[in-house]
Amino acid sequence: MLTLTFQYRRRRPLIPHSSYYYGPPTSDSAYGTPPVGQIGVHHPREIVRIERDYGAGELTQFSSIYPIELDGRITPTQFMETINDINELLISAHSAHHSFIYNFLAVATLHLSTLFLTSHYDKEMQRLKQKIEGINTQIYNPVGLNILWPRNVAFLFVRIFATQRSLCSSTLRRLTTTARD
Repeated sequence: MLTLTFQYRRRRPLIPHSSYYYGPPTSDSAYGTPPVGQIGVHHPREIVRIERDYGAGELTQFSSIYPIELDGRITPTQFMETINDINELLISAHSAHHSFIYNFLAVATLHLSTLFLTSHYDKEMQRLKQKIEGINTQIYNPVGLNILWPRNVAFLFVRIFATQRSLCSSTLRRLTTTARD
């Protein structure tokens, strides 16, 4: 009697997706390999997901535990500074004092003040977006990494794409504007 056995080997998808962290990277992971390709042109090879830290309750902040997937690309100090900068701006954006003043003024003026004033939250979100773009340009893009805007996923986690090879920001902007046209 002939017995056939099939081994099911799970293959990695061509386009990676963000998922929960389950331990060290697998043997077929792209981490530890030299970057190849271009940011904004090719799909990322890997995605690192930095989860929210619920230690302070409902306050939006991210975990500053250094993921081993970033080893060899950025230092733990650079990662900690990045997460701390993001967390500081998020804490400032959710300030109860600023929210109270903005909402009181809005109610007192029958919401006419909202036509002329920008909320502290919106100002801080703009500062955060500029900060992430600056960090990407200075630290992350040259080593083949890219932090995505966490507001797109409701600040549940921060995604760091392990893209392939770095491009300067002007080349990246040119590629994205050309792709839109």
